[in-house]
Formats: sequence, structure tokens, C-alpha cells
Amino acid sequence: MATATSLIQLKPSAIEEIKKSLSAKNRLQFELHKSYLTIQRWLNENSSNLTTATALKIISEELGCKPEDLLNEVAA
Repeated sequence: MATATSLIQLKPSAIEEIKKSLSAKNRLQFELHKSYLTIQRWLNENSSNLTTATALKIISEELGCKPEDLLNEVAA
């Protein structure tokens, strides 16, 4: 019996806010040790790498909201 799995992704509105925030992108690069291009690719793909505990902490602090307010659950 197969069970439905779900993916956790950032809400599209959160992605747009991060893209507009230079400080959020810079902090993600610095604290996750990733290049600008990697962060941009993750944002464009809405990568699950942006839902790690560290990334969510950075994003929520930069956008001034709770981590759970950033997330969407998507059925896979």
C-alpha cells in the first residue's frame, strides 16, 4: 500500500520577498557557504534546500515572520 508523500516548499510569496531582499540573499550565501548563483537557482526552483532549519531561521529573521508562515505543503 503506497502512501502519499508531501513536499515542504516555501510559499511563492516568500520566494518573491527573498528575491527582493539583498540582505536575505547575502546572509543565505554567507551562512550556508553557497554562491550567489546557487542561491538564485534554489530560489528559481523553490528548492527544498531553502527549508532546512538554518535556511528557515535566516529567512524568517530577514523577512520578520515565523518560519511556519513561510511554508507550503505540496502533495507529491
